[in-house]
Amino acid sequence: MIIDLRSDTVTQPTQGMLEAMHRAPVGDDVFGEDPTINRLEELAANMFGMEKAIFCPSGTMTNQIAIKCHTQPGDEVICDELSHVYQYEGGGIAFNAGASVRLLHGDRGRINGDLIKGAVNNPDDVHKPISRLVVVENTANRGGGSCYEWKELEEMSLVSKELGLSYHLDGARLFNAIIAKRQDAKSYGAIFDSIS
Repeated sequence: MIIDLRSDTVTQPTQGMLEAMHRAPVGDDVFGEDPTINRLEELAANMFGMEKAIFCPSGTMTNQIAIKCHTQPGDEVICDELSHVYQYEGGGIAFNAGASVRLLHGDRGRINGDLIKGAVNNPDDVHKPISRLVVVENTANRGGGSCYEWKELEEMSLVSKELGLSYHLDGARLFNAIIAKRQDAKSYGAIFDSIS
């Protein structure tokens, strides 16, 4: 038996999973008539203490929708140079949102409040894009799965609010971080503007 740990994208559903999918009640999601999706979105919103949740078929799509919601063309997104939204999403920030990216050199894919403060452009300088959004990834994939400490996430939330920036979490491996650091999902919902 070979165990392939390259990525969660190489996993295959079990027979039981396939049978559950086949039996699941479905409807038109556009009209809010898919009970399975409705339950999933309600579960996710409640889990994180958020008003609403939306199901997307991929983490990349979820990140890109969130980035587009938080920015306008010409704005700037601040993230670590190793982040998934920059390294593995096909230039989506520029293509989909029309935003530029300020890359920070963090520690194993993790940034901090001081780096954010140093990266924010003066909004009165017409020569530079307006810094609008901070994106962090927890756990950091290219950082070897490194996790943020809770105080680091809270500090960046406070810094983002002080500077008028939105704060998005790429949470592709969030449940790994929650277990590793003994955190809870509702706390994440309290400090982030959006979570994928």
